[in-house]
Amino acid sequence: MCHLSMVEFDDKAPLEYLELVNKVFSNLDDSHKAIDMQKETQEKTEERVCGFLKILGYPCDFNPNYCRDIVHGEKRTLQHILYWLLSRLPDLQRKAYTAKFLVPLQIPDEFMHDEDMRGTL
Repeated sequence: MCHLSMVEFDDKAPLEYLELVNKVFSNLDDSHKAIDMQKETQEKTEERVCGFLKILGYPCDFNPNYCRDIVHGEKRTLQHILYWLLSRLPDLQRKAYTAKFLVPLQIPDEFMHDEDMRGTL
């Protein structure tokens, strides 16, 4: 994936850490490959990164300060996330694949008038 020495890894800029996290995400789910981190808004980045970490089961409460640290590329936070992701990569690949099929469907309100439809949910 990336061949970095410890010194090179430690010298990364905040956005570069976020890009590394996105690179690992794209290894887990192809939808992250098309993301241009330079053009994506901070709100979208926060929603996408924190949402995917929740799906993967990252152990955190995702309070607003923590999510802000992620988006702003806080070094220690992103290093911890990268360590967690990379140390569990095979399990997370399976989890990311199956998560696509376990996400609840959004059913439009016009279909919810049917009694049978409401009963199946």
